[in-house]
Amino acid sequence: MIKNKELNFFSKETLIDITITCIIGIILHFAYEFSGKNILVALFSAVNNSIWNHIKIIIFSIYIVSLVKMYITPKREKNLWTALFFKIITAIIAMLMLYNLYIFLFMVHNLIVDICIFYIAITLASIAQKVILNKVNVSPVVEDVYKYINLALIILTIIFSIYPLNLNVFRDILNNKLRI
Repeated sequence: MIKNKELNFFSKETLIDITITCIIGIILHFAYEFSGKNILVALFSAVNNSIWNHIKIIIFSIYIVSLVKMYITPKREKNLWTALFFKIITAIIAMLMLYNLYIFLFMVHNLIVDICIFYIAITLASIAQKVILNKVNVSPVVEDVYKYINLALIILTIIFSIYPLNLNVFRDILNNKLRI
């Protein structure tokens, strides 16, 4: 067992964070349908099976858990916004790579495999976040920049949910539709 706290990627706190993030991700996957197709719920949950909606689930599940954690934790990490941004980016890249590899190799779509890919992406992202929190020092100015980059990412995610671009990433892979 690893004794050094800095290198313990799977501490109790990290495992709880991964578990709660994955549970919220699953809830967000089905929230739109369960809400009776409420347009406000559509802003932060999946409305179809497009790659974009899987990215949106990753973004919002991570932000929900992180913001709640920031609110209830009395001591904030010094690189929190920087680590949060790279956690999001790592999760998105991991999900896209694993999802595209899976589709390329097997040419099928399976909800259980999608959920497993989501879990793996969140786990890899949590490891990346832990590394940045413990090994990278950024100045307060850079940390502030990342705070605004995170805010911009949230705003852009909502905008693209309302106005998806005419790109394949926004198309529902099951019925080839672009909009809700």
